[in-house]
Amino acid sequence: MKKFLCLFLIVIFIQTFSFISTCNEQGLIGDINEDGIVNSIDATILKRFLLGVIDALPAKNPIWIADTNGDEIINSTDYVILTRYILNIIDQFPKKEVSEPINVGPYPDWDKVRASYATYTGSGYTGGACLLDPIPLDMEITALNPYDYNIYDIEAALAGAYLEVTGEKGSTIVFVTDLYPEGGDGALDLCPTSFDKIGNMADGRIDISWRIVAAPIDKNVSYRIKEGTSPSWIAIQVRDHKYPVLKMEIYQNGQWHNMKKMFWNHFIYENVDTTIPKIRITDIRGYVLTDVIDSLPGLGEIAEEAYIVPGNVQFPD
Repeated sequence: MKKFLCLFLIVIFIQTFSFISTCNEQGLIGDINEDGIVNSIDATILKRFLLGVIDALPAKNPIWIADTNGDEIINSTDYVILTRYILNIIDQFPKKEVSEPINVGPYPDWDKVRASYATYTGSGYTGGACLLDPIPLDMEITALNPYDYNIYDIEAALAGAYLEVTGEKGSTIVFVTDLYPEGGDGALDLCPTSFDKIGNMADGRIDISWRIVAAPIDKNVSYRIKEGTSPSWIAIQVRDHKYPVLKMEIYQNGQWHNMKKMFWNHFIYENVDTTIPKIRITDIRGYVLTDVIDSLPGLGEIAEEAYIVPGNVQFPD
């Protein structure tokens, strides 16, 4: 009897453990009632929803939680997959918690060292062309010349990039927050703190070299939804990215569509058919990440103020 009881408890433990998969900020796939466990209660709720007994799912992000196969539709297929998972017929959902990055090849010479000159300014902490406010006043920042700011014929290509800048006195890391309209090729307009670290303030203009480096970030990307965003027009900015983001695509009507990057560092698109769009972002090294943004304004709504939505992915080092 004791052997049977021990065996029974072990089986229950294994089954319970298998119900708990890796959870990220979007929630645990299959956990319809968000109690931290995927079990028969979740299957029952999903079944009631599909039969029209209830008109909404209790999860905060239902398309992520209940869409078990990742096709952006909640239907009987998802119910079958959820049931098979609960019965231990499968040990993971077709849709992964976090998409693995793929690499489509880097942009040309992205990592080359540029040689030019630097000046300094006290501006760029508010109202910069990159629209990255608020920026801490103790952060080392720079404005970037138009050629590099819009490199590869992509507007605001290097907005939000981190640069390692080297001068006569040493090196430092700066964050690109603004455009340096009158700057020549490769030129930077540094904050006074950064300028003083690598050169002499009295000189006013110094020779430098710089290169793109990884951002000192240990969290996921985030998205700024611009004021004025609505189902008919969306503007999304990627923040907290390890390397510059040059491309964003949105999944709609069964295919991926390019979003245009504007000089004010947002990607735009018109006539979006969901409040929880699937997107892809590509960095300067060619790494591509797939994510879901939760959530955009719905039908008849418009964002009166900009707001931040946490992402669920980050580019590799």
